[in-house]
Amino acid sequence: MFERGRSLLMVTLLVLLAGCGKSGPDSSGTANAATNPAAKDLKLTEASRKFLAIEPVGGVEPAGGHAYFGRVAFRPKALAAITAPFAGRIASVLVEPGQRVRVGTVLFTLESADVLSVRASLDQARIKLRTAEELFARQTEMVKRGVGIEAERFEAEMKLREARAEAERAEGNAALAGPGSGTLVSVRATVDGVVVAVKAARGATVQPGGDPLVEVGDPNALWVVGDVPENEAAQVAKGIKAQVQISALNLTAAGHVAGIAPRSDPETRRAQFYVELDRTPADLRAGLLVRILLLSRAAAGELWLPVTAVLLKEGGRRVVYVEEQDGRFTAREVEVGDGRGGQVRVLKGLQAGERVVMRGALLVDREAEQLL
Repeated sequence: MFERGRSLLMVTLLVLLAGCGKSGPDSSGTANAATNPAAKDLKLTEASRKFLAIEPVGGVEPAGGHAYFGRVAFRPKALAAITAPFAGRIASVLVEPGQRVRVGTVLFTLESADVLSVRASLDQARIKLRTAEELFARQTEMVKRGVGIEAERFEAEMKLREARAEAERAEGNAALAGPGSGTLVSVRATVDGVVVAVKAARGATVQPGGDPLVEVGDPNALWVVGDVPENEAAQVAKGIKAQVQISALNLTAAGHVAGIAPRSDPETRRAQFYVELDRTPADLRAGLLVRILLLSRAAAGELWLPVTAVLLKEGGRRVVYVEEQDGRFTAREVEVGDGRGGQVRVLKGLQAGERVVMRGALLVDREAEQLL
């Protein structure tokens, strides 16, 4: 009897222990998420994707951790500086900074006494040209009839050439004044673009060839100009990949070095280098201050990620989010090594070419948590 009761007690204990080894639905889900990050699988809306930066993993690393400051600027020939064509007084200013203009848009008007002589010279040159044309035609006709003298026809031809050259010069000078009459000059835009600066003030006296009164730039022709100490200029070479951090827009743009100035500034002992962006952000504008991180090729087989792409989870796990071919995001546990210049080296868990959420991983992680 005692032995049978003892056996029944042992069976009961074994059943209880087996039951304790099993977890309920909630604890099971948590355990799976912790040991299998790939269980987090979701697809984001287009509205959410706007806040993400997704790029393929590549074999690049920070170039010695060096970063340089720079600014967004117009490329050469993308900025038109409009000056006064004649001496005079500014009568009106018709544009303001930020305004879009097209070729021929009137920027400001100018009252100038000099323009009267220019327009008068054009009228005189045109009269002289018509007279020379008539004389040459008459002398040519007389020679054909046999009553003219070839020397007189030749002299008429020379005067016609002089009159044409004088008329061309007068028309070129008058073109600066534009159409119209009197002393009023309308100064127009020579390129399509955005008004960058307006230094013209109504009533101000100006001289031809002076400082620019209006600057018009092409917003689609921007690049980044950086400054590198002359003792580090040898590390900057054409084609090096770059990451441009634009704090004002809260984003990072990829690009590459397009060139470097052949000489240093004698006062700052720095040389300028130029970075072309792979894709120009919509709100990019000239004058923004940026931070430029130059990249070089990593050693064979090495992969690097920005620290913003790697999330620290419970237990010290590192997780990144990978975009699959169907547009879904999968959490992937990775092993990382040393860090440098805002990036970390990936030792295990990723392959080159896989698309990883470089910025906005926390947003994806919050969405994934809701699926558990």
